[in-house]
Amino acid sequence: MNKDAGVLLDGLVIKPHHTAVSVEDFDAAQAFFCDVIGMRVENEAVRRDEENLGVVVGLPDAVIRWAMLERDGYRIELFKYIHPQGKTVNIRQCDRGITHIAFQVRDADEAFRRIVDAGYSTVSAPLDLRGGAARPFYVNGPEGIVVEFIELRS
Repeated sequence: MNKDAGVLLDGLVIKPHHTAVSVEDFDAAQAFFCDVIGMRVENEAVRRDEENLGVVVGLPDAVIRWAMLERDGYRIELFKYIHPQGKTVNIRQCDRGITHIAFQVRDADEAFRRIVDAGYSTVSAPLDLRGGAARPFYVNGPEGIVVEFIELRS
C-alpha cells in the first residue's frame, strides 16, 4: 500500500463495533462476560444456520449458537460452532493473532481484588507500566481467553 495514498476506507468506517470470540462452553463464557464484566445480551440465537452464514465465515453448512453482548458501546460477538466443530488452540501473548481483549477500569487494584475473590486466576497483580500511566493485569478468562483490565492514569 502506498503510504501517501491516505486511509483506504476514509469516510466509510463509522466506529469500532465488536470483537468475536469462539468458545466450546457457551454458557460459561456468556456468564463471565455478563456476570463479571457487566455486559448485557443484545441479541442471541440458540441455532443460527441461515444460508449465507457459511459463505460469509468460509465454513459451508455452518451452524452456530450465537449472542451479541454489549457494554458501553463495545460488543463481544460470542460463537459456539455446532457444525463444524472447532479445536482449542492455546495462544500465548507472543503468538500471532488476537491475544487478548481489554476493559478499562477505574481502579485496577479493586478490580483485581474482586476477580481473585471470585475465584478467577490472574497472570499477575496490577503493575505500573509506561511510567505509571497504565496499571494493567491479565485474567485467565473462559477457555483460555485472556482478559486485560487496565486503569489509565493521566
